[in-house]
Amino acid sequence: MKSSGNKTKYLILGLLSEESLSGYEIKKIVDMRFSFFWSESFGQIYPQLKKLSEDKLIEEISLNELESNRASKKYSITDKGRVELKEWLEEPVEKETVRYEILLKMYFSNNISPEVMLEHIKEFQLSHRNQMKLFEKFQLQLEEFREVHDNHEDILMVLSFGQKVWKAYDDWCEDVSKILEKRREGGVEE
Repeated sequence: MKSSGNKTKYLILGLLSEESLSGYEIKKIVDMRFSFFWSESFGQIYPQLKKLSEDKLIEEISLNELESNRASKKYSITDKGRVELKEWLEEPVEKETVRYEILLKMYFSNNISPEVMLEHIKEFQLSHRNQMKLFEKFQLQLEEFREVHDNHEDILMVLSFGQKVWKAYDDWCEDVSKILEKRREGGVEE
C-alpha cells in the first residue's frame, strides 16, 4: 500500500481534479468544506504542492508572468496525477483514528467538580451546534447549485455524515449535561 502516511497529497490531487486552484484557495476550501473531518495547514499544503509539481502529478499555471508570489500561481492536475489519485481511491481505507480531548477529560472528570465538566460540555455542544448551522447552509447551497461538480451526490453524502455525527454529539451533550446537573445538585445519577 503506497499511500500510507501523508494524505495531503491526495486531498490536493482530489481538489485539483475538480478545478485549478492556488495554494491559498486549497486551504480556504479545506477550512470551509472539510473542517468537520479534515484539516490542513499552509505548512502542509505549500511543500506538498512543490513536491507534487516536482513529481509531475500537478503543473503550475502562472496567472500573471510578472508576479512571482504564491497568490499568482494556480495548479492543475496532470494525467499522471489523475492516475495516482485513482490508484489511491481504489486502495482500502486505512484504520481511522479519533482523538477527542473532551472524552479524555470526561473519563477523568471524577477529579474535578461537575461544574467544570459541565462548562466543557456546554462549550463542546455550542461549537458543534454552530457547525450544524454551517452544514445547513452548505446543504442549501448544494441543493441550489446541483451542477457545480460531477461529484455532487458524493459531496451531499459526506455532508450527511457530518450532519448525523454532529447530531449525535448534540444528543450526547444533552444526556451528559443532565447527569452532570444531577451530580452538581447532589442527586443520584441515572
